[in-house]
Amino acid sequence: MIDDALVERPLYGGAAQLAFPQRFADISDFRPVPDHQEVFADASLDQSLVIEIVEHQPVPDGEAAAHFFQDQAQHNEAAHAQIDEVQVLSAADMPGLPPECFKSLVVGQQAVSKGRQGSSALNKVQVLLCCIRLPQHGSDVLVTLNSPIYISEKSAAAEHAGPGFKGAHLTAPALFRQILASFRINDWGLFGSS
Repeated sequence: MIDDALVERPLYGGAAQLAFPQRFADISDFRPVPDHQEVFADASLDQSLVIEIVEHQPVPDGEAAAHFFQDQAQHNEAAHAQIDEVQVLSAADMPGLPPECFKSLVVGQQAVSKGRQGSSALNKVQVLLCCIRLPQHGSDVLVTLNSPIYISEKSAAAEHAGPGFKGAHLTAPALFRQILASFRINDWGLFGSS
């Protein structure tokens, strides 16, 4: 049984916080992670959780999550990417943020290979991406949970998580909503001077 009990974790040196399962390890303990990102992963399930502060993009709020989903798919060199659903989140969904803050969630799938493994090692991955818009701070915050639907036997991920169809993506949307509900920004100086 997967232990998905949430544990509060500091982000960006405590300037923000998020609660998520203990099974997600801090990737910065193993390799360099850019300053604008916090990356956590569970190798046994090949799930990853990424929090990223990016420059505010001049796209309409309603299109922002889809914009960043497609941007990530391009960056991941996805062989295929599809958006299944886009939802605007309410203040109740993320009570730790100012209520006027626009937040939306995109649920989609990408066919991607680990590193530069090529098309013979494509994995089918569920991507849950939340976009938090902070135009007054010149930033957008992206919270992304990646869960494999299918892992290729030729993928490096198969070594730890095993090849074939996976079930973690079935419970990931409910888990992601719990994670998002815990998000807090403790120090707005995180975004520089506004």
